[in-house]
Amino acid sequence: MRFAASLDKLCKRPMLLGLVLAVWVLLLYLPVRHHGFLRLWDDDAYVTDNPHVASGLTIANVRWALTSFEQSNWHPLTWISHMTDCQLFGLSPFPPHYENVLLHAANVFLLFWILQRATGAAGRSFFVAFLFAVHPLNVETVAWIAQRKSLLSAFFSFLAVAVYGWYLRNRRWPRYLVLVFAFVLALMAKPMAVTLPLSLLLFDFWPLHREEELPFLRRWSKLAFEKLPLLSLSAASSVLTERAQNSGGSVMALSLLPISTRMQNAAISCVAYIGKIFWPVKLAAYYPLQLSPALGDAIASTAILIAITALAVGLSRSGYLLTGWFFFLIASIPVIGIVQVGFQGMADRYMYIPAIGIFIMMVWGLASLIDTLPAMRRFLPLAGIVVIVVLSLSTTRYLSCWKDPVTLFAQARNAWGRPDMWLEQLYGNALFSAGRVDEALEHYQESCAIQPRTEYCHYNIAHIYFGKGQFRDAIREYQLALRFTANREMALLCLNECSEAWLQLGDFAAAERSVSQALALDPENAAALQLRQQITQRKNGRN
Repeated sequence: MRFAASLDKLCKRPMLLGLVLAVWVLLLYLPVRHHGFLRLWDDDAYVTDNPHVASGLTIANVRWALTSFEQSNWHPLTWISHMTDCQLFGLSPFPPHYENVLLHAANVFLLFWILQRATGAAGRSFFVAFLFAVHPLNVETVAWIAQRKSLLSAFFSFLAVAVYGWYLRNRRWPRYLVLVFAFVLALMAKPMAVTLPLSLLLFDFWPLHREEELPFLRRWSKLAFEKLPLLSLSAASSVLTERAQNSGGSVMALSLLPISTRMQNAAISCVAYIGKIFWPVKLAAYYPLQLSPALGDAIASTAILIAITALAVGLSRSGYLLTGWFFFLIASIPVIGIVQVGFQGMADRYMYIPAIGIFIMMVWGLASLIDTLPAMRRFLPLAGIVVIVVLSLSTTRYLSCWKDPVTLFAQARNAWGRPDMWLEQLYGNALFSAGRVDEALEHYQESCAIQPRTEYCHYNIAHIYFGKGQFRDAIREYQLALRFTANREMALLCLNECSEAWLQLGDFAAAERSVSQALALDPENAAALQLRQQITQRKNGRN
């Protein structure tokens, strides 16, 4: 009883509760100080090997950030954030890692502050924020430097929600402009924030209960009209994102993955995400995309989603159920795979914001149930502490997997538990980068055995054979990679390196044919032009 009374006193001091949350996050993620860059997993493209970022914060680099579609996205604020890190700290991994942790702590604090201000329920808000703080699903977002974009977008999205509450207390246009500004910053960090205006409509329903006295149509027409400027920004961001992704060639064609298959995968992924929220096991940096998902799984998953939706609508008087569920669904729309980018079936980082809806349903639902069972109230704080401790221990354990690429992809292979071409490829890349070339070769060969008609594994095998001086074996693999690729850059690499192998064998005619093919693809290709000059010099020297 004394323990419960102490918690009641704490709930009356929200700033202290917010401080507890922030300190817990800072301590929980302290091990990232020993982590390095994940150079094979986007940290190279976002930081270490990106000359615009690595050279720091300059006018030219900021101009590039504002106009670039690199990495198939338009997110200038993210680029500027990484540039600032390099300007202040160089290419040391510790400062950007811990900046991610600080951003997560700030997001946790903002979530708690928003919920308790909107609902008046400090205890429930505290526990939702604590789940958000320590849940293992969020390790990927926090421990991966390249996910700065998700943390920044979440920070400005939370800030926009807080400003929205401030605006509602005194509806003047300068306050609305501050809301628009915060939303623009969220979009400039990561376009996943496009769903924020719809989320604000959900918050109007619960916990804000706005305009309840009006008839249904008039109420929602008025509230939607208020969001039109924000919806216009979402539409503009969506257009920019589509252009960026198409320019980078990262969107999978419908011929490879039909819309029906995407819908099946979306349903299966949604249910899998819910499962990982409740039981966070077998988390991984990469979940392979299923090009032919099991029809039974898709039907069962769809039925589960329909049932939960019907329950949330049927119990709409409990506003937290409807808001929490539709917040989860709406926030998931940009990343559920209807527009498929890359070959991952799902990703933990995509749940950084959507999972909050499920947390709200869980916490408010359980607290409402306990309210009907007064005898159970004394056990609720203890049960909450057990959950937090268990999740924190799970996060600590999973966090250790993110220290380097070899550990990360070894764990991903174990978590998936069955052969997959891309997982073998990714693990091989990590081993090769760590200097474990023979082990890498084994996994590249396994990748080719699973899917022989893929260029990447053949190219990597060829590259290793070339380094070992096994030039004929390398040529065979280069030619296989060339046969299966539709990528111009990959074809140029294969042709040029194949030419080098022929040159090492002294077959100048074959070397010249390979270079000629490369120059036919790209007459200005510097590597091919240099190779042609070397072949000429070697031939003349031999004569």
